Amino acid sequence: MREDVIRTIDTYIDAVRRNDADALPLHPDVVFESPLGRYEGLAAFRKGLADFFRILKSIEVVRLTADDETCAAALNIDTIFGLIPFLEYFHVVNGQIVSIRVYYDPRPMLEGISRASA
Repeated sequence: MREDVIRTIDTYIDAVRRNDADALPLHPDVVFESPLGRYEGLAAFRKGLADFFRILKSIEVVRLTADDETCAAALNIDTIFGLIPFLEYFHVVNGQIVSIRVYYDPRPMLEGISRASA
């Protein structure tokens, strides 16, 4: 099971890197939580991801750790606002991600957005 979960998360990260929302292995009722918001359902998640794609430059996987139906991913996300360390916690059921909780310092993004709108 651990390998299946890691494979699902690898597929997810690769799809995000390629800006390919159709390739994301997400459950239709996926729940996404981050310091900047919460999205429930596939349509809401895709809208939030479209905003994220505009600032994303690259993703470096530092470490993936899986156990049963969960996986923690330590990532370095390079954005137009600089490099931001992320920790994402995934719950995977039958090859689909049902929830994602993201931990990061949102200040670089918030400051960048406020400068851009000024």
